Amino acid sequence: MKNIKTVFLYAILVALCTETFSQVGLTSYSIFGIGINTNPNQRISGEFKAFANRDIEDVLVEIDAFYNFKPRDYHRFSIGIGLNIGPFRGFDHVNAITFPALIEIYPLQEFKKISLLFELSPEFVIEDALFLRNLWGIRYTFGE
Repeated sequence: MKNIKTVFLYAILVALCTETFSQVGLTSYSIFGIGINTNPNQRISGEFKAFANRDIEDVLVEIDAFYNFKPRDYHRFSIGIGLNIGPFRGFDHVNAITFPALIEIYPLQEFKKISLLFELSPEFVIEDALFLRNLWGIRYTFGE
């Protein structure tokens, strides 16, 4: 317990003493989840997803890392790898390893802060099977 408090204290001190600039986006994936992503204009970006439209024991969270290809006028394509976990389970927390492929479409050419997303992701569920998950959503990107 003492180690957790020490790590938490260091994390707070680093957060207060470090100045960073980032572009963050918020995504709503159909009715199944919500995501917070880092700057998609960088070559490598990350996203945290929560699938919370269920009982607390069945809530899933996912951390993804994406490789972003060069954006075009009306779209951007990204591929990645992710880890899907169930943090409130009473047993094995790791649920699946995912390989998401994402296309982000800018419907308003002059206003690229809003985009439509479609994600297709093979899920390798631990000790179970292979699933093909699809998500669609809308993203708003804060910052410039």
